[in-house]
Amino acid sequence: MAVLSDEELLKMKEIVVASEKEAEDLDLTAYLADIIGITGVHVEEGWYNQEINETHITFYYMEDKDADFCDDSNENEEYYIQVDLWSMEDVYKLKKKVKKLLKKAGFNYIVGNDQFESEKGLYHKSMRFYYLLKVEGDNE
Repeated sequence: MAVLSDEELLKMKEIVVASEKEAEDLDLTAYLADIIGITGVHVEEGWYNQEINETHITFYYMEDKDADFCDDSNENEEYYIQVDLWSMEDVYKLKKKVKKLLKKAGFNYIVGNDQFESEKGLYHKSMRFYYLLKVEGDNE
């Protein structure tokens, strides 16, 4: 069975096409949430939410910076993002799905880590991604 269904691929393509139309004004947080949200799992910006007793996904920006300067203006912005899966059961297939979705949406996978927090009985799977956002010489 494929990691992504035809329906999930179609939804992902719709989100990507919409984001390309608003490239300069792209809300990267909303874009991330929309792409990850295709999984049907609760997603939010931030860190583990102990009030959610079901599998959920969080993400946060580790670093962002201007890049690729020309004539004293950056042409791109670089984003380093961590995505975390939190669950009381092993969610290996969900990790594969999130990784595949984000890669198809233009994110580059850097590294991942799987942990089991025995005190809480919690599976924590983390993935780090890189995203290059073109800003067409934004000098602000």
